[in-house]
Amino acid sequence: MTAKEAISSQPPSHKGFLTIFQDESGLGAWNRRWCSVQDNKIYYWLYPEDEVNQNKQPHGEIDLTSCKTETVSIASRLDCARPNTFVLVIMAAAQPGDRASIITESNGKTTQTKYMLSADSEKKENNGWEC
Repeated sequence: MTAKEAISSQPPSHKGFLTIFQDESGLGAWNRRWCSVQDNKIYYWLYPEDEVNQNKQPHGEIDLTSCKTETVSIASRLDCARPNTFVLVIMAAAQPGDRASIITESNGKTTQTKYMLSADSEKKENNGWEC
């Protein structure tokens, strides 16, 4: 099944912009992405139009079935100074090529990725994201 088929199998529970902290060549960068929560995954694109364009695959995805974060809440200022940020910790079996980075740790057996996602405001009435 392709990512597009998985996306279209049920309606999304949340949609909207989130700013995602990502590793870019060993440096951290915040990138604003259009996100859709569907089929236990957060799919993200550069623009909202990309989600409905059948030729555009998601820019990336976060598999929530491996999420170790029990309660999603605003991150402490010690973890992230950016307001309205929440943290999702994903634990998966290590894959060949997994490497340590500023958001990923691997011990050879498991790989842990710490995603930091930031909503535009504390409560977004127009698209359902809430921190």
